[in-house]
Order: sequence, then structure tokens, then C-alpha cells
Amino acid sequence: MSTYVPDINGDQHSSDVAAFMQALFKYELAVTTLHPSPPQEPECPSRWGRELLDVCTNVVRILIIAFTNITYISWDFAEYCRDCKWSSLGCGGNIQQEEEILRRWPPQYSPTVQVDEPRVFADPSGRIITWILPSIIPPHYQDKLHQAVCILGPSLTKKFHRPEESGSWRTDSAYFEPDNNYISTGLANLSAAWYMAGHKSPPHTTPFLQRPEGHTFLSVARDPFAVVSGILAITHPQQYKMAKEMKDSMIASGDCKEALGRWPMVFTAISVITNRESPFHRDLHESWKWFDFLLSFGPYRHAPLYLANLGVRVNNPPGTICIFGGRALWHGVRRVSPRVTLALYMRKNIQKELGIQSALWMTQHEYNSYIGSKRHNIRRRMPKDMTPLA
Repeated sequence: MSTYVPDINGDQHSSDVAAFMQALFKYELAVTTLHPSPPQEPECPSRWGRELLDVCTNVVRILIIAFTNITYISWDFAEYCRDCKWSSLGCGGNIQQEEEILRRWPPQYSPTVQVDEPRVFADPSGRIITWILPSIIPPHYQDKLHQAVCILGPSLTKKFHRPEESGSWRTDSAYFEPDNNYISTGLANLSAAWYMAGHKSPPHTTPFLQRPEGHTFLSVARDPFAVVSGILAITHPQQYKMAKEMKDSMIASGDCKEALGRWPMVFTAISVITNRESPFHRDLHESWKWFDFLLSFGPYRHAPLYLANLGVRVNNPPGTICIFGGRALWHGVRRVSPRVTLALYMRKNIQKELGIQSALWMTQHEYNSYIGSKRHNIRRRMPKDMTPLA
């Protein structure tokens, strides 16, 4: 059995990392665009090691590159989402429905274009649709995540069904590769506090996280998960604030207090997916206006992620985080093994049950007050400037 490493301060550590990264982003953005009165450069807590500081600094620099490299699509993203909602789209398995949406809202790129650099896509009103952050998680942090997932390994479900049997594609054996030396094949859904199917309250902690090996899993992954929270605080400050309020509310009420104290991020849930292809689909349990994170790692070169409604293919090398609304964009990932994907997301039923105000669209205007006179440092590209795939 894994050794239990006590760590009941994951929540506070995550908050500290996120606050520092958000302050550093504002400072770096102001300096990059020659703001006449930039905010003071933040100081990291003295208890941090050099490694964590360096990672936070490099991650923020990649986020600055993405934010100053904006590509605008030609149609209104809010109108598109309303149309998708009115069309009663399911989980993306109805190809005819999805093709009709693609007809009404043509992809910005045809043929598909490949994105290999940090980039933001936004609509004409400045609503941010996606952040593409290649290799933003450094190799040694990927190693920490790999160690954590190996601890989880025996708890990965292998209850797959055969293709001819009914059931969700998520557990269809046809989409999974065999075990390999890097990681065993399977999937697991983890949450410090969420509602079981068919239940509203009280919230429930995944059994694995209540065991000593679950505590070790969170301790090993503490710094990478805290950095991921910091990325959310930058890429969607409203959603981060909402998530923090949700978490604080549950801790104050005593619901899953110990588990939430250890949980080193603000996302309410993680799906750990190993060696699986994901056909084109949508994720239905989130808000149209929120972001999900897809973080992939492993000893592979590329695991192409397709965002069909944009006509974009992301090369998705190890350590890449792709940020977008899983409900809003029809997306899929090609089969590549060995590979681990962490899907980080929030359940809307928790936000509704707690009565916390929902986050609205993230727009580039959130950071306007930190952009100085040298606005031309922010490269605003139109779709025609992109290069199609051969």
C-alpha cells in the first residue's frame, strides 16, 4: 500500500498559487504593453521552493504569449451557443444534428488548420472561446502527475463493454488501447465533493480519495494541480471566483470538509483517462459559459485534438492544456498510446444547489485595464491569416 503523506492544506496552497499567478499575469501584461502605471511585481511566498516559482513564472509567460496572440472568428459565439441549445443537441453522437450546426455556423477554417503555438480564439465581441497552450506543463511536473496516476492505477475502472453492446462510448472497449509499460488502461472520475447520480445532497467524496492512497495521490500532484488552478484564475477569473466560493461554502457547511481541505484545486472533478480515443462529442454537465481543461501527458509525440466548430486541429504534444467549453464545442481526440488525459471540469448542479452566482462569458476586456499604450504588441489575427493543413 502507498505511504500516506499528510497534506491537509491543499486548498490553501492552491489559493496562494492562483493569487500569485494572477497577480504576475497582470504585471507581465502591463509591462509587455508598456502600461504607464504597471502594478507592483508580486512576491512569491517565502516558503515556496525555487522549482514552484520557476514553473509559475514560465506558465504565466506562455499565457501572456497566448493572450497577445488572438485570432478572431467571424460569428457571434453567444448566438451560436443559443442555437445549439435550441437545437437540443445531445452528447454529440447525433451526426446529422451536428452536421446541421456546422452548416448553419460554418467552421472558420476549411480545410482544417493546425495550431502549434500558444493562441487564443475569440469572437468579434471579445468572448474568449478557447486557449491553446502547447507544452505549458513542464516535463518534471508531468512526471509528478504520472506518479500520481500510477498510484491511482489499481482503481482505474476496466468495466468496458463490447462495441455491439449498449452503453456509453466512454466505456466502449473499441476506443481503448491495451495496457502498456507506462500506464495501465482505464478511467476514473474523482471528486472531493459532488452529488451522486439521482441525489442532490449531501455531497459525496469519491471513495478512492478517502483512502490513504488517495491522500498520497493528492499530495504527489499538489503542485501541478495548484498551477492548473492558477491557470483558471487567469483564463477565466469569474469562473475561478465562482468555484472558490462553491468550495468555501461547502467547507463552511462541513460537507466533505476534510476532503475539500486536501483537494488542491478549484475544479470540482477530474476524469483520469488512459490510452483512450475520444470520438467527437459534447460534455453536457457544464455551463455553456464555463471552461473545461484537457491536460495530456505521456511518452508520445502528438495526440491531435480536433475542434470541429472552429476547423482547428491542435497537435497536443505532452504537457499541453486545451481550454474550452466541452458543451459548446464538438471535439474529439485521435487514438494515441501511451497517453494520460486529465479532464478537469465543474458540475453545474453543485453551483445551482449552493445558490452561487454563475460565471458569465470570459472576455478579453477582463484585462483591458492592464493593457498599456503599446496595444499593437497584441497580435490580432483574422482567420485568413492561418495556414491550412496540407
